Amino acid sequence: MLPEQRDILWSFLTLAFTVFALYVFINVVRHCREREDVNGKFWGSIFGGFLVVMFLEAIHMFSLNQAEQMSFFFGKMVLTIFVLLLAWGIFFKSNSVEDQSPPIIRAFFWWTTVSVLLAGYSNWLPQQRSDPPPKATELVGEVTMEEYAEMGRVIIFGTEQIAGQKAIGKGQCPLCHTFDAGDNIGRCPNLFGVGQRGATRVKEERYMTSPVKVNDKEPGSGIIKGDPSQIPEEYRRPGAGGHDSMIAEDYIRESMMCPTCYVVKGYGKAGDTKSPMPTINKPPISLSPIEVNAVIAYLQSYNEPGDYSKVTVPLPTPGDGDEEETASDDGEAPIFVTGSESIDVIVNTLGCPLCHTIPGIEGAMGELGPKLHEKINAPMRIKDPRYKGKATNTKEYVRESILNPSAYLVMNEEENEVYPDGLMPQDFKHKLSVDAIDKLVDFISQTEG
Repeated sequence: MLPEQRDILWSFLTLAFTVFALYVFINVVRHCREREDVNGKFWGSIFGGFLVVMFLEAIHMFSLNQAEQMSFFFGKMVLTIFVLLLAWGIFFKSNSVEDQSPPIIRAFFWWTTVSVLLAGYSNWLPQQRSDPPPKATELVGEVTMEEYAEMGRVIIFGTEQIAGQKAIGKGQCPLCHTFDAGDNIGRCPNLFGVGQRGATRVKEERYMTSPVKVNDKEPGSGIIKGDPSQIPEEYRRPGAGGHDSMIAEDYIRESMMCPTCYVVKGYGKAGDTKSPMPTINKPPISLSPIEVNAVIAYLQSYNEPGDYSKVTVPLPTPGDGDEEETASDDGEAPIFVTGSESIDVIVNTLGCPLCHTIPGIEGAMGELGPKLHEKINAPMRIKDPRYKGKATNTKEYVRESILNPSAYLVMNEEENEVYPDGLMPQDFKHKLSVDAIDKLVDFISQTEG
């Protein structure tokens, strides 16, 4: 069962409980009519109220996804039914009514209890997703700029959003960037308006000299700053020239492929001379040329919906996407790790190197999150007075950190503040099988600087 879908069991139980509330209401009204000494208006109002509450809860239940349904069922509906049963018992007892619920009703509740317990346990276990494999197809036919920009939106935000979690696509951008005007609380700059802002930024004095000078090579990426004609050919803008001819598109492209070529003030490390952002055309993100252009098309158009006049990237032509995974109407295939993969494949598939430095994993030098030196760090963090989790040893701590990242927020010693809550994805339990979790926990538990 996918977390964004509805669960048929919770839906069925919702309908069954609503029908039961109707049955109880009818039962009470019948008894009130048969006996003159029973206050029919009082009891009818009470059980009528229960019926209305159950009806409203049923309507709300059908607007939730599977994960929310389970929480709502145990948090609200079970409580409502319990109080209803209690009130029904008080009605019989206080009015000396000899009748009681028929055997079929008691049998129904026995079956319901067993079903709920089994369903709750099965939904608690990590679930394997049975989605089709990613499509490896070429772009066929003409694509409009609206469709191309939408492809960029999917790469940034994904196609489905699970309630309570950030919408994050293959590009992983929302982990650090914000996209709404005036929202500057991300770990990296707000991208609202970057589609046009880049054209003026490349002419600023600070861009010309910091942290790499124009026409110098940035060592980490191998990109020559301020010279779009030197971008790798497959990613290069057609007709790109030198610094004097740079446009906003060139600035965005350079920022994606060489984040440290220019670091926005206040968002870098080592005095804003080093960007924490990964290079998006290299693992683990590895956007293709078509995907890079799609993201740029979205960034150049999203703050003015429907207006694509400022988009400068060319539309892809049939055949451009040969042997590349491209966004389709069905969206991107969700990530799921079975545990049969090697540990470096698991770590890169989950995108861990984007934020973490992980010993033993080539290229895992992320600086947005804490370094994973858990063989040494985990025992100390468990003893930290701020720690409120349930782990008692290293493996339990690592498992808890993966499945419930908010249980303990690590202190960022460089900034003298804790790493922000909610920035690490909260949905790894939906992306990992039990074997994969065990394999990942065993590996990370042994990492040390």
